[in-house]
Amino acid sequence: MITSAKSERKRIVFIGRNNVGKSSLINAFLGATCKADEYEATKTLSREITTELPPYGRVVIVDTSPIDELSNQKQERINNTLTAISPNDFVVVVLDARQGLSADEKKIFHYLKNAVIHFLAAVNKIEFGINSELINGLRALNIVHFEISCKENVGIDALKSRITRLLPMEQI
Repeated sequence: MITSAKSERKRIVFIGRNNVGKSSLINAFLGATCKADEYEATKTLSREITTELPPYGRVVIVDTSPIDELSNQKQERINNTLTAISPNDFVVVVLDARQGLSADEKKIFHYLKNAVIHFLAAVNKIEFGINSELINGLRALNIVHFEISCKENVGIDALKSRITRLLPMEQI
């Protein structure tokens, strides 16, 4: 659902596969201390949260449904997610540090680049090690990425700082 907040505030949209830690990253981003399984409803619907992002100001955080849920509806879900993103939004593509890039994630990166939408990748779960194939894939696509751990609260502040610097400054 697109609300009037979309026209008034910048949106930071979080996209990712199931179990990459997308909701955990949003909770860490917001300073919340709740577990992702407390938000099972986010598996099927997106949720929007208005918050303050210093020094930028008020933003809307959008938690989208996983892009790989329900394989027979996967392409429709990806397309719906991508068409809901405006050029004034900022996108964080959340990846699992242990996995390689999926075809769907590559498609999302290409879409974001072609649509000239500001974005970066957050490589989560680094406490388990990092798949060099993932990092090489991101470098090959020239994707800015941050290595983070929601579980250990590593890299979250640096990610927030970078997002505030990359957010489009023109107000709608």
